Amino acid sequence: MQSMLFVKPPGFQGQAWHQDEIYIPTRDRSLVGAWIALDDATIENGCLWVAPKSHKTGYLYPQRPHNNDDEFDFAPESYGFGELETIPVEVKAGSVVFFNGYLLHRSHKNRSNIFRRAFVSHCMNAWSHLPWSVSDKESVATADRRGILPVAGVDPYKWKGYDNVSNDVFLRTCKAVVKKAEPAAPAVS
Repeated sequence: MQSMLFVKPPGFQGQAWHQDEIYIPTRDRSLVGAWIALDDATIENGCLWVAPKSHKTGYLYPQRPHNNDDEFDFAPESYGFGELETIPVEVKAGSVVFFNGYLLHRSHKNRSNIFRRAFVSHCMNAWSHLPWSVSDKESVATADRRGILPVAGVDPYKWKGYDNVSNDVFLRTCKAVVKKAEPAAPAVS
């Protein structure tokens, strides 16, 4: 239902603790992320870190500003879970990491001199209404923002019709300073 390409150049921030279900609100526990490493993901270049079993309760933690702009991008951080067991997910290019939408995860700043790229696809049950945003006249519980069609099977809410989907594309900006290469000195003959 959604695909993203994360390109993390050297010096680019990571993302603070969060749960994907906050941003993709299925609320039926069906959200699954498939994180595909296009480059080796290491601690040095900002691999994922996860809190094992943090998805089990199905609880969405509140969010707040993180006040650590050097380490993390503009997205808020989840909080309120106390001390966590956390592990880095270092994987080779071509590896796929699957995780539940309620799993707490983050990544740190890329401290290497190479890019760390990943392609992420999110999948969910066709029964989910996916209320991306709600107006003042509706609630998340009743909102229906299905702008997608099931890849396989039947849409159980086909009878409701479909909303027009926006063609907006969101790009994260990079605060990293990229030094321009000095021009080469002319060859002396």
